Amino acid sequence: MLRILYVDMNSFFASCEQQLRPELRGKPIAVVPLMADTTSVIAASYPAKKFGVKTGTKVGDAKRMCPDLILVKGSHDEYIRFHHRVIAAIDTVVPVDKIHSIDEVSCRLVPAERPPEAARSLALRVKRAITTRVGECLTSSVGIAPNRFVAKVAADMQKPDGLTIIEAHELPQRLFSLNLIDLPGIGSKMLVRLNRAGINTVEDLCTRSEKELRAAWQSVVGVGWFHRLQGKQLIERGTSRRTIGHSHVLGPERRERHAARA
Repeated sequence: MLRILYVDMNSFFASCEQQLRPELRGKPIAVVPLMADTTSVIAASYPAKKFGVKTGTKVGDAKRMCPDLILVKGSHDEYIRFHHRVIAAIDTVVPVDKIHSIDEVSCRLVPAERPPEAARSLALRVKRAITTRVGECLTSSVGIAPNRFVAKVAADMQKPDGLTIIEAHELPQRLFSLNLIDLPGIGSKMLVRLNRAGINTVEDLCTRSEKELRAAWQSVVGVGWFHRLQGKQLIERGTSRRTIGHSHVLGPERRERHAARA
């Protein structure tokens, strides 16, 4: 049964810049924290991604990879405004249940919205509401699945401007074509641990028992993975914020110790 609709905005910061500045549309652009080759890209448009430029790429490397790359200094206040407009647009179609980041949200489906065709129709209305109410450059990829984890994975499977539905009876086989690193929550360190446990593919992961996954994660977290991969809906416990962090990338002229403290 389909329960979650997950919306992932495509290249959100870059798309916001292209919406604000029509001359950037269709061009390879990289959003950066400051104009310096020593810093890293924080977002790239799809034309730039075709050259291998992505979030985290050093700006100097990005310029070599894509000679026509246009650098744009990030405008975070604008991105926050776009975020609120996207939420408002989605809310005109279906209530937003959870905000996961500035560019990702999820919605719960009521029984009438859970049949595949009804869910697909709802997703298309969500996508249309965003582009018409916020801007034509603000495309999104939508994933629909029995739980939030699989819905997020589904949203990643077709970009940009995608719509992917994964039904319960398709799990876990529908995930087998993915790489382990494609799954949210598996980073480079976890990948090494899984490989050591003899888990080298998503199919390996999905066919392990609950006990084996608990051993692989060396905690109860593995049990949660076992059930999520099967499409089961787990009870989500609320969390409380304990700390607030704030960071800023210094310009090249302030990267020596004495200048940084000036």
